[in-house]
Amino acid sequence: MLASEFSLLFRRRRTKVLLVLLFLAPWLMGYLIFQFGGGNGGHGPNFVSMVTHNAVFLVLASSSSLLPLLFPLAVSLIASDSIAGEASLGTLRYLLIAPVSRFKLLISKLLIALVFVLVINVGVAVSGLVAGMVFFPMGRVLLLSGQTTSFAHGVILVFLASLLISVSLVSVVGIGLAISTFTDIPVGATLGALGVVILSEILSNITQVRGIWPLLPTNYWMSFSDLFRVPIPLGRIEKDFINQGIWLAFAFSLALARFQSKDITS
Repeated sequence: MLASEFSLLFRRRRTKVLLVLLFLAPWLMGYLIFQFGGGNGGHGPNFVSMVTHNAVFLVLASSSSLLPLLFPLAVSLIASDSIAGEASLGTLRYLLIAPVSRFKLLISKLLIALVFVLVINVGVAVSGLVAGMVFFPMGRVLLLSGQTTSFAHGVILVFLASLLISVSLVSVVGIGLAISTFTDIPVGATLGALGVVILSEILSNITQVRGIWPLLPTNYWMSFSDLFRVPIPLGRIEKDFINQGIWLAFAFSLALARFQSKDITS
């Protein structure tokens, strides 16, 4: 089942379009920075302004730019289509006729969505690194804490960062999967999952609700930048792992409870 689901996902035109757009984003950003230079936005680690100094920072600039909206949008589209998409096409009933439990079907949908998250993050990292080497110099990497490291070590850190970003998007997968069990309309499920992400990002900028910040799924999304400090502060990274694990466990439990009792009419 996993093999067929995986093959079906990456044969779909929508998936191919998403991958092309995401993988082209670092090239577009690299070209624009190469032509016009990087500015200082003043919000968190400003990887854009560091891109012109070293190729590896184009990966970080691209990923941090895609993380607030385009990454969650792509993940929401895939995760929310897991059950709602099958229901809207009328194929969910036939999937359940096969000798497989609803739990196993839900697990397979979850795993496929998680693989997609890993693919887009590693793909953007590879694309960004190649584009960075085309447009910008390769040499020792200046870390955020002021030390320098070798280019090879910088590349390793970049790919570790892409893995951490993948972990940070686990909550979006769970939320999208859960919402998809409550509706037969994929677009509605996608908007619902994306709405939770946007609401979380809005709340994370309101100091009056600072007390709930650690509970928000997006609160530790920039923790990957801590990899570029010496020594690496693991506090935020560990909290991100815990946060994402809790959100995934909660969302999957909700999805399972709903899906096990759901009447399949289409």
